[in-house]
Amino acid sequence: MQLLPSVRPGLIISLSLCLAPIGALAQVVPSFTDVPETHGAFNAVEYLKEKGILSGYSDGTFRPDTKVNRAEAVKIIVNAAVGAETIAAFKAKSVFTDVPDDAWFISFVEYARQTLGIIDGPPKKTQFFPSQPVKKAEFLKMLLLAKKIDASAAFSDLSGPLGDVNNPADWLYPYVRYAIASSMIMADDAGMLHPGNELTRSEVALILFRLEMYREQRRTQALLTETEAEIAHVLSFLEAKAPDRAFMASNRSLIAARGALLSKPDEGIVKGAVKTAEGFQTLVRAYQAGVEGRLPDVLQLTSDAWHLAEKAKAFAPSLEPVAVQMQTIASSMADEARGLQKK
Repeated sequence: MQLLPSVRPGLIISLSLCLAPIGALAQVVPSFTDVPETHGAFNAVEYLKEKGILSGYSDGTFRPDTKVNRAEAVKIIVNAAVGAETIAAFKAKSVFTDVPDDAWFISFVEYARQTLGIIDGPPKKTQFFPSQPVKKAEFLKMLLLAKKIDASAAFSDLSGPLGDVNNPADWLYPYVRYAIASSMIMADDAGMLHPGNELTRSEVALILFRLEMYREQRRTQALLTETEAEIAHVLSFLEAKAPDRAFMASNRSLIAARGALLSKPDEGIVKGAVKTAEGFQTLVRAYQAGVEGRLPDVLQLTSDAWHLAEKAKAFAPSLEPVAVQMQTIASSMADEARGLQKK
């Protein structure tokens, strides 16, 4: 038995927050010939160059599409955590068999291991593999550990499947969840996060920049936009009769909304966005219950979704159109469930 709601994937939610824009960079002329103002990572690269975290090459390029290896990744993360003077004064012999004493990165690797505790040494690991490209999930873990962010504790009540990161027991899960909540990464249109992707220099710059902006409470609108995009995915996946994928999108939507709430807990539109995300997640659960023939659960869940829509409207009257849409879907599903109960 299938219970099909009436959904319209083209819904425009318009979650917008009046925020002061990020100040213009002092330097107008691009620092690198291959990262013009039109490049997606321009602001990130310029910001990180100004902070002394990233630099370019002697030919004036940044090489944004070049992959970052593990030695370079650790240097970038350490530079973002401590000043250059600290590393210059730090002398150590490496415990890794593939990090020679004259390696340019030895101080960064050993500082990362000994002081920051972001990489494992013996007996767990005897090699560092400095030339291997760094992967997204491992970069996120090292970065968040270096910033003293407890990703396991943050948003720990949200543990649903996210796309291609689904098991909360996996080591990477809390780091990916926090990365979504802070807008460091977003899923693609297929709902995939690609934690095993090898990162380029521009991708590393964007992750670093977004985390810094989030910690300065300057990524709230980006998170609201992501919440809206994921809700649109929920509707599209339901229309395609793919409730499992809709549920993953609803989880990502709620994580993004909760990330915004952590930054702006008193903003009505943010509170309303959380209730909206919760409401659509509840509708997905109602859909799943209908597919499985659990009609009483459908009635309870659609009622819950209807009331969440009311709360969203109360927090932010501008959300009334999407709240009404949510209530329309909930009522349609409930009516169908009641009809099936009478048969």
